[in-house]
Amino acid sequence: MTKRKVIKLGGSVWDVMTPSYFEEWRVWMEEGNELLIVHGGGPKLSAYCTSQQIEPLFLDGRRVTTDEVLIGAWRVLAGEMQTDVVSTLARYDIDAFGLSGIDGSTIFGQPLNGLGKVGEVVSIRNDVFERLMDSGHVPVVTSVIAGMDGPLNCNGDDCAVALAVSLQADEFELLTDVNGIRIQGEFQTMLNERDIREAIASGEIDGGMVPKVEALLKAVAGGVKSARIRDGRDATLAGTRLWEGNYEFAVTDIRTTND
Repeated sequence: MTKRKVIKLGGSVWDVMTPSYFEEWRVWMEEGNELLIVHGGGPKLSAYCTSQQIEPLFLDGRRVTTDEVLIGAWRVLAGEMQTDVVSTLARYDIDAFGLSGIDGSTIFGQPLNGLGKVGEVVSIRNDVFERLMDSGHVPVVTSVIAGMDGPLNCNGDDCAVALAVSLQADEFELLTDVNGIRIQGEFQTMLNERDIREAIASGEIDGGMVPKVEALLKAVAGGVKSARIRDGRDATLAGTRLWEGNYEFAVTDIRTTND
């Protein structure tokens, strides 16, 4: 039975990511499964902003997008970063197809208040992504999306979750550069929604980790069966899973004795 996986590939881990993941994905495809990748590129975009003397601004872990930052997103995310990901996958015999939400208005959104030209996803053309995956392609998606008055920069984690939910993925993974979620000074092998909410309220989960854990919870709430954070530097860490309701999800990537 064909399984569908959506991966959010964090920009912070791309340059140090283990090639073992590419092998893992190739095997996944060879087994007849489907794969879609949403890539980030925050560090590269921040570097671009610095080179252009544009001060990066963030609110609750989300980038505030001015007209100048949006131009950078086109150049860096939809250009340099996407080309790098697609060409790397090709070297591992993965038939990748790069596109953004603007192409064919595949991902349409509306602006979020207070964040400039940042958008949240309103609708997705599932048919486009499904045709690509059905034909053996791996869509590599840049989270610049279409809007009523022009392009919008969408948070990569939010865009990935929206795609995972809309396409009813069997699995959703966030690949980043941390081993998991740290609470009270220690990485946690298992958390539930209440644990996460309490840790956010207390400030133990803060900054860029907040949208990541929110993304996991949204994916599960939207019907995705399995969601987890994995360390992109080590593909051998399988993560931990917790049954909650009818869905199984993982919120850290710590090896346990139950692997």
